[in-house]
Amino acid sequence: MDRILLIEAKIIDSFYLFLIIFNLVSLYFIVDLLSYDEIIGYHANGEIKCCNPRNLAFLFFGTTVSNLLFVSVALLAKLLSQNLVKEIK
Repeated sequence: MDRILLIEAKIIDSFYLFLIIFNLVSLYFIVDLLSYDEIIGYHANGEIKCCNPRNLAFLFFGTTVSNLLFVSVALLAKLLSQNLVKEIK
C-alpha cells in the first residue's frame, strides 16, 4: 500500500512540474502576442479582417500568471509539508 502511495505522489509531483513548464511556455507566447499591434486576415471572398490581439492577450496573461501562482504555491506547500513530516519523525 505504501508503494502505491509513493508512486501516486511522484505522479502528482510530475504533473505539478508539467503544469509549471506548460504555463511558462504559454507565458512566453503570450508576451510575444502582446508585441503585435494588429493581426490581418484575408477571407476567401477577398475581404480583409483586422483584429487587435492585445485585450485577449492581457486576459490570457492574467489567467496564466494566476494559474502559475496557484500551481507553484500548491507544489511548494506539498513539498514543505512533506519535509516537515520527515523532520518530525
